[in-house]
Amino acid sequence: MTLFRSSSSLNVREDGGLASVLGSTAQTLARERVLHDPLILGLVRDELRLRLDKRFLDPFAPAEERNVEVVRVLREAISQARQQGAPLAQVPTDDETLLALFAATLGWGPAQRYLDDPRINEVKIIGRRIRVQESGKPFVTVSETFASATEVFKRAVMLASLLDVTLDGNTPQATLPVGQGTRMHVTIPPRTDEESTLVCIRRGRREAWDLRDVLRYQSMDETVLALLELFSRARCSFLIAGRTSSGKTGLLEALANSWPGEPHIVSIEDHTQEIGIRRKDLWTREMVNTQKDLRDSATPIGEFGRVAREALRQTPDLLLPGEIRGNEAGAILTLLISDHPVITTIHARSCREAIERFANCAALPGAYMYEGRRDDALRDACIGFDVVIKMDFWEEIGRRVITEIALLDGTTFEHGRWAPELVPLVKIDATDDGRIVWEVRARAGGGGMLEWLDGEDLTPEPLREKLKRARAMALARTAATSLDVVQSALQRADDLLLAGESDRAFATLKSAWDHRRDTELLVAAQRALAQDRDRWAAVEVAAQQAAEQLRQLVAARRWAEALRASATMQEDLAVAALGAPTGGWEALESRIKEGFAFEAAAVAATSEAEVALAQGQPRIALDILARFHASDLNAAVALPLLSARERAMDALIERGEGSPEVLATIRAQRQAVERMAPIAPWSEV
Repeated sequence: MTLFRSSSSLNVREDGGLASVLGSTAQTLARERVLHDPLILGLVRDELRLRLDKRFLDPFAPAEERNVEVVRVLREAISQARQQGAPLAQVPTDDETLLALFAATLGWGPAQRYLDDPRINEVKIIGRRIRVQESGKPFVTVSETFASATEVFKRAVMLASLLDVTLDGNTPQATLPVGQGTRMHVTIPPRTDEESTLVCIRRGRREAWDLRDVLRYQSMDETVLALLELFSRARCSFLIAGRTSSGKTGLLEALANSWPGEPHIVSIEDHTQEIGIRRKDLWTREMVNTQKDLRDSATPIGEFGRVAREALRQTPDLLLPGEIRGNEAGAILTLLISDHPVITTIHARSCREAIERFANCAALPGAYMYEGRRDDALRDACIGFDVVIKMDFWEEIGRRVITEIALLDGTTFEHGRWAPELVPLVKIDATDDGRIVWEVRARAGGGGMLEWLDGEDLTPEPLREKLKRARAMALARTAATSLDVVQSALQRADDLLLAGESDRAFATLKSAWDHRRDTELLVAAQRALAQDRDRWAAVEVAAQQAAEQLRQLVAARRWAEALRASATMQEDLAVAALGAPTGGWEALESRIKEGFAFEAAAVAATSEAEVALAQGQPRIALDILARFHASDLNAAVALPLLSARERAMDALIERGEGSPEVLATIRAQRQAVERMAPIAPWSEV
């Protein structure tokens, strides 16, 4: 391994012969002397803080720009000191000395050169020793060391203080929000022994990645890349699992930067700005401080969870919660079930463990909506997430690789409890000659669907619908979609209908419909089908059956299933024409979107009412829920709302303020909702 050494001088001087050797020796001695002089170090620190641009005070700033400014500032200070006879006059002005002074004062001493090297991914300081990991290679221990573990401890505590992060005997571990997307985690005594402080510094990327960058670093092959691009085009939700430093955030970022169109992306990060999005003009970066949660144990939901919950009102095209650690999973799950694409990460050792751990986090105390409801959380997570990916870092070869990809297909009851139903898709393997290969069960097909290699189509139904929708959108983008095309098709169809050629007329209209969903095409298709009603009788029966179930789904406020059913019916022009709802397809889709929005508002209100109940304010809880009626809501949303309303009225009755008759009505409504017979899923029709 070739490690970075202080490279070309910023100020080149040509000398030669014995004088050069003697001058170099004297310069080295002078450098060592000033580097160990507390007075000089204090003066240098003051000069840099006073004169250096604030962005270069950061030891994690890009070294090339910072070093030029450090050398300039210190040379000016030394020149003035020599004119005045001040102590800094004895400091040599060569680049190496001046940069070493920066490292010894504002930087990280002997570790600074590795922090400055763009080839180094991670630096660990263990007591006095320094270990570094270069891109594509395992960790090595370098020869440089700190003078003592106490020096490392003091640097870490000072930096934490500057960043307003608590790091002391009561809070001996913390992540420090340093700049440049770098993550710095510190562990001090008493969590460690008195002679040891652990500092883990992971470099942030200077440029935002996309999936092609992940391929370039050999974390996957072309076949896996094509699958991930297919899922991204379908706007799937991803859960990325792995241990620390396995590459989870890098893959999250790559998926986001490969998202189709021009999405509004909202990212939520804890302390460290690790995620990079290329379209900054369409990116909302939200930062939270979990240190606040640690200091304020009275909060019913953590700050991360509150920010995630507010995203319901921001309607992002893509949400990126940086990492799931606790009950914020409940708030994120509400976004998933409202059909918002989400990409997030979690620490887990397998795809199965990842989705189960996510559900467990969503059911933790204080979790939004799902507190104590692990089975409900698991069910909704297995519906909301489409793809689970496992990442790992193989230190022996220095590569971060995708080791497993699975598709989620609902839940199953096994061994006395509910468990996720996973469809394995990709598994990593190594050949006898040491090559890494990815074994896949399906490929990204040319038609925008999965092509299963063993012949049996195992695509989960929710994913299938997303792939179909993405295919339709792709066709709409690539084909001619102007009104001229529609008008041309309508004119051609009218001529054919006058000639009695209804089949050719319908084929002309269908071709235009595949490119543009226009109401005039639908009306013309109904005329064409009416000319040969006997031929289309079976299709009409099927269309009417599908339309009836769609009406039932809308009546039951099962908006996600209704939206999928509507999209499926409209894919076939004959079915869309023969089963068109009263008022038309656009009016129906508008009703479904309004239902989604009203449901989200009811979910948020229920959560707020629960907080009011927990604070002993039942009257406020009832006021919050007053505008929602159970008949307007899906049973899954109505039940928690009615339960909260029932408990609030019960609490008022205990105070002598409530009405037993109203309580009986609310209880009857709740029991009626509980007895509601479920409608068969759309996929069963």
